[in-house]
Amino acid sequence: MTDFLNKTNPFYKFIIIALVATTLTFIHSFKINLFVLAVSCFLFLIGTKPATWLRALKLFLPFSILGFGIFMSGLLWGDDASAVAVSSTQTGLNMLARFFSFAALGLLISLTTDAFELIKAMQKSGHLPRKFAYGLLAALNLIPHLKTEYQNAKLAFAVRGASVGPFSTNILFAMLVNCFRWSETLAIAMHSKGFHQ
Repeated sequence: MTDFLNKTNPFYKFIIIALVATTLTFIHSFKINLFVLAVSCFLFLIGTKPATWLRALKLFLPFSILGFGIFMSGLLWGDDASAVAVSSTQTGLNMLARFFSFAALGLLISLTTDAFELIKAMQKSGHLPRKFAYGLLAALNLIPHLKTEYQNAKLAFAVRGASVGPFSTNILFAMLVNCFRWSETLAIAMHSKGFHQ
């Protein structure tokens, strides 16, 4: 199997997928949604390695549960809510195909594109200003630190004997304070590298 999707210019891949997704937003056609889904699956099969197929299948499991819920919503509360009719079944299938086509496009870009390479390609091919590219790269580098900061804040509260839940405002406030500190450090670093001009 070839791996051409990973080697394709990320900027052009992103633009094409964004255009297709935007077009799908305004077109409510069952056949077009099925076509986009089929093309996305075909591109996965011929343009990625089997390891990527497995990752996509693992991610499709939660999508399938959500898709079933969306189908049932269209079926039970569709055009003819009084009974399960042909029109309500068609509504459910339309919603299901639409959901899966958007999910496939999202997986296509997320599983075959490295975020750092995408930002670099946006600067090179898309002429994204250096300030924005640097800021986006800095934000991507800070994302792993958020998990560490969350664990540190949780441990600090545990040492004090305070019980906190996973979405406690105390932990989020501690993380927010450190995020402000990081943003100030980042602003100083960008200023020292001449990004203020």
